Amino acid sequence: MRSSRSTAALVAAAVVAGGLALASPAYADPTPAGTYRSLVGVGSDTTQDVLNALAGDSVNGTTYAAVKATSGAGIASYDAIEPLTGSTTSSIQTRAAGPSFLRPNGSGKGRLALSQALTGDKYPDSSGVAIKGQVDFARSSSGPSTSGTALTYIPFARDAVGVAVKGSALDSLTVDDLHDIYAGTTTVVHGQTVHPKIPQSGSGTRKFFLSAIGLTDATISPNIPTVQENQANDGLTEDGALEPFSVGSWIAQINGVAPDHSKDAAAAGGHLASVQLPGDTGGATTPVATANGKLVPVNYYYENATFGRDVYNVVPTRAIDPTSVFFDKDLYDVFVTSGSHTAALASDTAEQTIAAFGFVNESYNGSVNPAKHAKLGGLEESGIDLSTPAAPVVKATLGDASVKLTWTAPAPTGLPLTDYRVTLTGSDGAVVATKDVAAGTTSYSFTGLAVGTYTATVSGANLNGTGAGATWTGAVKYASTTKATVATAAYGQTPKVAVTVTGTHGVVPSGKVTVKEGSTVLGTATLSSTGKATVALSNHLKVATHALSVSYSGAAKLNTSAASVSLKVVKATPAVSVSAPTSVKHTARGKVTVKVTATGTTPTGTVRIYEGSKIIATGTLSGGKVTVTLPKLRAGRHTLHAYYAGSTTVNTRNGANFVVKSV
Repeated sequence: MRSSRSTAALVAAAVVAGGLALASPAYADPTPAGTYRSLVGVGSDTTQDVLNALAGDSVNGTTYAAVKATSGAGIASYDAIEPLTGSTTSSIQTRAAGPSFLRPNGSGKGRLALSQALTGDKYPDSSGVAIKGQVDFARSSSGPSTSGTALTYIPFARDAVGVAVKGSALDSLTVDDLHDIYAGTTTVVHGQTVHPKIPQSGSGTRKFFLSAIGLTDATISPNIPTVQENQANDGLTEDGALEPFSVGSWIAQINGVAPDHSKDAAAAGGHLASVQLPGDTGGATTPVATANGKLVPVNYYYENATFGRDVYNVVPTRAIDPTSVFFDKDLYDVFVTSGSHTAALASDTAEQTIAAFGFVNESYNGSVNPAKHAKLGGLEESGIDLSTPAAPVVKATLGDASVKLTWTAPAPTGLPLTDYRVTLTGSDGAVVATKDVAAGTTSYSFTGLAVGTYTATVSGANLNGTGAGATWTGAVKYASTTKATVATAAYGQTPKVAVTVTGTHGVVPSGKVTVKEGSTVLGTATLSSTGKATVALSNHLKVATHALSVSYSGAAKLNTSAASVSLKVVKATPAVSVSAPTSVKHTARGKVTVKVTATGTTPTGTVRIYEGSKIIATGTLSGGKVTVTLPKLRAGRHTLHAYYAGSTTVNTRNGANFVVKSV
């Protein structure tokens, strides 16, 4: 064997040598009654006593230094079964105004209570009560039972699972022995009839042990009776009895550190068997040794991959994410070691307490990295939709060294949407910024960015985790401002739009500006070195008020910009000239040539010849002129004038008076 200590006699000797007389137990729900603390934990009885001690409560007559967050928030750790009475059907109340609910007994029930404290469902089932917000963490001596990312299993110490036995015939066991005993195919080992016991359903020790020996709840013999885990007094009642047992709990109980549920059994010959570890050819290894009259862990056994195990504090993943809107700094302070931040549970004082309760301290205490012993798991509640949200629909608006993202919520699916995760990465794939916003928020802006290409991802999240992301990729630049002016122009004249573009951050704009009316391009121009341009438009825009858009196409460092300007085009002002004879015979019809001119256009339309207010002749312009034949004029002097009636583009105009003498 790898240790000389493997018999009940040696265990009994350790009890005597340590002077550990049996005493009335002391228990530790938060004391005194009616005490409520910020960080409520329930679940595994393997770690309940050490967590009670770390909460600052009295455990077996000793009060330990309380572990607290920097804010002063402390732990409230509730036992797996009723202190003093041992009842498994009692209730607890964890908040001053909260409901009473069934005490979670074991790792699985603790994780279920934590899950339902998040979802708001009734614990432990529909016949219970809603416990939303009543539990903050779960003590667990085993890893996740469901896949997912909702829960983070933070390791805080190393334990091992041994086999507590009664009778020297069971001093040494193999994995095959244990498999066959618990499968029900072997009833006698080393000449001893065996009486296996198994911890209650939901026990982390039960789950871990069955996995270690190659069984499950479905393949274990149905005839094996159930006992409360880590209580040898009730399990080791006859020779040949055996049950899986937390080695740390055994050490703490036998050393008198934890409340006693096993000393009577130890005094009657109960002890931890040595186990032939898989792959080890050096003989069976005992889980414990004796030092200075006390039991201590055998590290070789604890570090074994089959029977050694991490024990965890399970927390909501989002609550320990500093970027989440659900970040709980108190929870983070107490449980998480990351970078330069050390969990309060990993302080020297805390680890002295952890060691006192039979656990082995590890460097990864508080790790949230799955590569360093942390684990991720899903909500441990049956009957819920485990899907994560679909991708939202995202749009982006570029600003001055900024991008504003707006999105529409995805269609409802599974658990309700709780928040959105918005992530911005640079062209090299490195994360530039991350922001978590509440579910009711549908926009977020990243500002103060350097010019460059970025990708933004928006993902909806619920309690199951973060769903599919919607992405936008584009160039972030500095802002430009476009201003434009234009003077009223007469039809036939060339309107000129004066454009000035300015850039922020000292960038001088370059590139082109375009003037449009609706979707029709009216003109373009290239900016000068001072950011100015003049855009000449057609001189034949219709007489009207034109709503023009002036757009700047942007440049390597500048965003596009635009302005609106109103151009008023009025009718051209014509000039009317007349060529007429000075005299005509009264028997003849004279001819008058009228010419109408205007800048930039050739007038069209009608010309009338008036004598006073009477129209005596008319004609239609062709090429801007017309020859009008006068009627026969009575003898005498006639004062006439030509009148241009105007058109859609040229104003009306009277010509100068002219005199024709009829002879």
